[in-house]
Amino acid sequence: MTLAAGSARARRAARLRAPRWRDPRLLIGALLVLASLAATVLVVRGVAQTTRVWAAAVALVPGAEVAESALVPVEVKLPDSAAAYIPSASAVAPGTTVRAAVVAGELLPRSVLVSLEDLSGRVVSVGVSAAPPDAVAAGSAVDVWAADPGSAETAEPEEILSGAEVISVDRGGSELTASGPGRIEVYVPDGEIGALVRAQAAGHHISVVAVPRAGRASAHPAEQAPDALAEEAP
Repeated sequence: MTLAAGSARARRAARLRAPRWRDPRLLIGALLVLASLAATVLVVRGVAQTTRVWAAAVALVPGAEVAESALVPVEVKLPDSAAAYIPSASAVAPGTTVRAAVVAGELLPRSVLVSLEDLSGRVVSVGVSAAPPDAVAAGSAVDVWAADPGSAETAEPEEILSGAEVISVDRGGSELTASGPGRIEVYVPDGEIGALVRAQAAGHHISVVAVPRAGRASAHPAEQAPDALAEEAP
C-alpha cells in the first residue's frame, strides 16, 4: 500500500465519521432549530390570545347613564388595541354616559365615556309631522328638517340638525297603524338647541331623515368595534 492510498482512505474515513456532540456546527444548528420553534410558539399564542371586554347589550345613548345591565362581556382578539376598550373586570363608574351612541353588539371604547355632568349637550323632545321611518330607533342617527307651512311653496325646507343621536322614538298611533304624527328624543349639542326650539315654536313642520350608519358624521363619533372575532363570554 502506498503512502498516497493510505492518506486517501484516512480522509474518506474522517468524512464518514459520525459528528461529535461537541462539534460547533452541530450545536449552532440545534440552537437555530430551537429558536425557530420558540418563535413559532410565541406567534401562535399571540394570535390565539383573547381579551374579555365590555360590549353594549342594548343601544347606549348620550344622556342615559350606562348601567351594568346594559353591558355584556365578550371575548375578542385585540392584538394591538386592547387598551382602547374597557376590560370586563372593570366597572363603569356611576353617573357615566356616552358622547355618541353605541349600538347593541358594539364594543365599548374608553374614548366615548363621559360623566353626565360633563356632557356638552341636552336631550330634546321633537314632535315630527309624520311617523319616523322604520330605520329610526334608539342609537340611530337622523337629520332634522324644518319647513314653514306658510311658505312651503316658495321656501326650501331647512336642515336644522345633522346626524343627531336618537334617544327614543314614539311613532304615534297604534303599533299597526303608526302613520300619524310622532315624537322622538334626540341628543343635541348645546350650540344647536336654539335653532330646533325656534323651529318648533314657529309651528314649522318637522321631519326626520334616517342617516345610514356607515355615513354617520358626529362631533364625537364612537369607535367602531375592530375587525376581530368576538364571542359572548359565559
